[in-house]
Amino acid sequence: RTAHLVSQLLSLARTENLRDAIALEPLDLCALVRTVSSDWADEALKRRIDFGVEHDDTPAPIAGHPILLRELINNLIDNALHHTPERGVVTLRTFSTSDEVVLEVEDEGTGIPPTEREMVFERFYRVLGAQGDGSGLGLAIVREIAAQHGASVEIDDGIRWSTERGQGAGTKVSVRFPQLSTPTR
Repeated sequence: RTAHLVSQLLSLARTENLRDAIALEPLDLCALVRTVSSDWADEALKRRIDFGVEHDDTPAPIAGHPILLRELINNLIDNALHHTPERGVVTLRTFSTSDEVVLEVEDEGTGIPPTEREMVFERFYRVLGAQGDGSGLGLAIVREIAAQHGASVEIDDGIRWSTERGQGAGTKVSVRFPQLSTPTR
């Protein structure tokens, strides 16, 4: 747990220090999401979570820093898997609109109350009663990386649980990137 906390603190510090110095390059967000999510397949299987990736076959072109975006995606997946109960569902989705590329990570976890959705982006903030040993830094890192890419982050209800397991609203985190005008390969 301490190692994870130190890793998250270093990641946040690195990200903040790069705020004005990162060089963005054209990339396909769909391809990056596929690559990063494949690294989490074994963890999802171990936790008995239905873990999937949805996207259409068109590129999702953005200007991005691949290492920082990998960190953003890893944090979103880690949070979703961490807060989703066994036999739950976690879905990553990418799609494009006329002017933006959207990454959604939706889970069947306990959800984040609307009154706390802004606070979870603060360092070390954890929702009262949250299960597990998270550091409270993952979403702060996500927001910092998103801001460096001109993107916004929103939280909404995700996949609702059935009443057989109790009740929960799930969580859907959406990161909205400006779309590049020319597609990438």
